[in-house]
Amino acid sequence: MPYLIILIALIVLALVVGAIYLVRPHIRERQRVTETLEDPRTPTLEYAVPTGQDPAVILAALHREGYTATVDPHGAHQVVLVACPAGLDRERARVRAAIESANVTAPDDGAPLDVRVRFLDEA
Repeated sequence: MPYLIILIALIVLALVVGAIYLVRPHIRERQRVTETLEDPRTPTLEYAVPTGQDPAVILAALHREGYTATVDPHGAHQVVLVACPAGLDRERARVRAAIESANVTAPDDGAPLDVRVRFLDEA
């Protein structure tokens, strides 16, 4: 009986270590993206996510268009930061269109949403 408990504990430990090993590269990549987008030298558009909309919908739409984006974890409201390497003025219309295409509240079975995109620097 004690061997069975030890065997189960070793299996659980192996699963946990394996999961950590698989997830670490993804975590490092997300940290790198966040650091890049929070760097003041990176031209970034900021979009306040409307109440009730899942920012994952917006992030997915931006990713499909080739943009690097993340949600700013520091604000009171959810703000999506979008890197614009070609410059804010050159990217603004394309980023706006990508966000407007994310016109549902949630990824699966989300309610339709009338999206009027206004970036924080346009307020």
